[in-house]
Amino acid sequence: MSFFYLLLQLIAAILVAPLFDGMARKLRAKFQSRIGPSIFQTYRDLLKLIKRGRTKSHSASFIYQIAPYLMFATTAAMFCALPITYGSDAVFAQFSDIFVLIYLGALYRFMFIIAGFDTANPFAGVGSSREATIGFYSEAVSIICLIVVMLGAGSSSLPHIASIVSLSEGNYGYLVPSYAIASTAFLWVMYVETGRKPYDLAEAEQELQEGVLGEYCGKDLAIIDVALMLKQFSMLGFFLMLFEPWSFENPLLSLLLFLAEIGVLYVFAVFIDNFGPRFTMNKGMKRTMLFPFSIACIALMLYIIGV
Repeated sequence: MSFFYLLLQLIAAILVAPLFDGMARKLRAKFQSRIGPSIFQTYRDLLKLIKRGRTKSHSASFIYQIAPYLMFATTAAMFCALPITYGSDAVFAQFSDIFVLIYLGALYRFMFIIAGFDTANPFAGVGSSREATIGFYSEAVSIICLIVVMLGAGSSSLPHIASIVSLSEGNYGYLVPSYAIASTAFLWVMYVETGRKPYDLAEAEQELQEGVLGEYCGKDLAIIDVALMLKQFSMLGFFLMLFEPWSFENPLLSLLLFLAEIGVLYVFAVFIDNFGPRFTMNKGMKRTMLFPFSIACIALMLYIIGV
């Protein structure tokens, strides 16, 4: 039965993610005084891409062909590692670990970067470099926050952390200042990891921010798009499991609650996406990433002094 709920968790995310993406596109258009596409437009886009065949650049190697499937498998495994429909007594609880998510996230980023470089497209190369730079900064902040949480909880197991943070037990959580401060920096990093702005030039968004995928089309692009949406769910879910682990005993109710929480975070992300400032990469890193890095360091210092 646990495997059934785990499979249901993954299928629900794959089916709902395009709807959330369509709602985000519609909301973004409303903020910009446009009509915007239908909330089901992302489904139509994916179906149209799946019907098309595969193409391959003459300069690309086998990495180009296997990257979409590896990226999808990695993000699917990341999402399954989130203890949404199962607890610490389930068979999959050993797989649900912070280190598992860290390494799967690193594998996904590695595949994303080398897939861009492998095409020999100059825009893809620039996009891959930007992705590597963002990862260099964001992973440092997230690791510091995770160290605070793991040391405070005494475990790297997500089900264990979720159980002691939940209101039912309440012996670790927002009453601990280091934990509360770390949650702020971690939420900001997870927002960056979902591929949102402000790290781009508005007039060159497609070439720079999404240039990594410039050579992909058809079925491959559809698989990558689903993988990107699953990664967004996984990153936001990672934050929810650590800092807002609300759940019910019924797995279906827990899954519905999780999707509702993801929907709320999507709305906040679109709001920041539209009304937040835009920076070039260097200015963005200096003005925004140093801030969460400082907060994460403060959280670590508070933990060290026992606060």
